[in-house]
Amino acid sequence: MGKKIALGCLGVFLIVVVGGGYIGYNTLIKPIMGSVSQLQEINEKNNQIQNQASFTPPQNMELEENQVERFVNVQKSIRTGLEDRLAEFQEKYEEISEELEGRDPSIREMMGVFGDLVQLYGDAKQIQVDALNAENFSLEEYRFVQQSFYQALGVELFQFDIDAIAKAAADGNMDFNPEDFETMQQKMDEIPERNRELVAPYTENIDEWITFAWWGL
Repeated sequence: MGKKIALGCLGVFLIVVVGGGYIGYNTLIKPIMGSVSQLQEINEKNNQIQNQASFTPPQNMELEENQVERFVNVQKSIRTGLEDRLAEFQEKYEEISEELEGRDPSIREMMGVFGDLVQLYGDAKQIQVDALNAENFSLEEYRFVQQSFYQALGVELFQFDIDAIAKAAADGNMDFNPEDFETMQQKMDEIPERNRELVAPYTENIDEWITFAWWGL
């Protein structure tokens, strides 16, 4: 496919970070992190995830069949839970994608986008938490499976999302290290053939589920 979605929930901000380095980060993301009250609520919901174990990706970066099955179940649960608001999520996703395509957004635009993202994401977060608990996912394992799943289908997602921002804000850790992001991306770019085989049956679901991934769900 070769399709690229430059944007997991924090992806839109990485445009600024990559383009402006730490200047973009310090002038945009850091102030927002300290001012958006919903971030605390999101982090509190993440603390409701029953499996809080750390997760280390395997050296070969291969997914297990059980992981894919559990991931698919989570997507189905999110789909059901968001039934009434799915159109709103999809419309916002398309609106932002069209507005930012082929140009660098202004800081004012980025701040507006972030506010919309956090509000919608906060409303849907409990649905995701319940789905993760039903499948015994930790957030770390889920993010690994999510990233691997879509990359095996030819879709690239940025690693960072609103969960990462919320945790950083709660921990008082405002530092962002682009090298950590780049290292993770390099590892994820080496897609095992086994992963392609496991996700192949779900190709038709990608257009709907990718909306969840873009929002960080």
